[in-house]
Amino acid sequence: MLSRTGVDPLNGLILAHLESMQQHLAQATLTAQEVHALRVDCKQLRGWWQLRRESLGKAAVSEHQARPRAIARALAGPREARMLRKTHARAYAWVDERSQRLLDALRPGLTSAALSESVAELDHAPLKRLLSDEMAAWQAAPLTGEELTAGLEFSRHRLHKLAARVISKREIETSHRLRKWIKYRRFQLALAHAALGETAGRELESPSRGRRREPELLDKAASRLGNQHDLAELALWVGERVMLPAAEKHLVGDILRLADQRLEQALTPLAKLG
Repeated sequence: MLSRTGVDPLNGLILAHLESMQQHLAQATLTAQEVHALRVDCKQLRGWWQLRRESLGKAAVSEHQARPRAIARALAGPREARMLRKTHARAYAWVDERSQRLLDALRPGLTSAALSESVAELDHAPLKRLLSDEMAAWQAAPLTGEELTAGLEFSRHRLHKLAARVISKREIETSHRLRKWIKYRRFQLALAHAALGETAGRELESPSRGRRREPELLDKAASRLGNQHDLAELALWVGERVMLPAAEKHLVGDILRLADQRLEQALTPLAKLG
């Protein structure tokens, strides 16, 4: 276990996070919950690298993000299959009767694609190497307080810009990018709060209208955008099935209408941020 004696709280938290990931990957097999936790860990690391966007530049940050992204991609299979089945069940409760019959007909395809809850066949060795390289990168160049402040300002402006574009263009791809940056900022703020304390961390939040603070508003928006993303993925999956064109058009349209409703709901909490 790496000793963090003398390491400032900010980087101590990052190194502790990486050590926890190493402990999970040391296990021979991973449960579905552990896979999900590791994928969230990877998103956190990517969000923290974005704190260095101003100091390192976009290209260098992308290179550093490639390590946690590769780990998450290796773990994606089982979770993606389970999320598709969950979204199928969720959409079923909201679509019309014709779409429900069509979803019933497609259900066996989801069942046959079901994957095990564990990832026994996953080769952990390359993932451990990537994680070791990630640890070395943070140790070689610790995150500074100035980078934290500048990075939070960058993510705040990026969120405002993406939200404005989603409102005007209603593009699914842009809404996916908005969700990604909402998560980045949420992870960044959580790191700031944990390292600096409640008072100092709160000063780094965007002001908000109403009783809810920025972290809670971001969580609500991310959850709703997550539902929108899952519904859009289900619509893509439906489009790849063998169906009569009229049936496909009806079902895909029904699912995408649900996705657009979730998008509209996601914009409500974001509108309360200053």
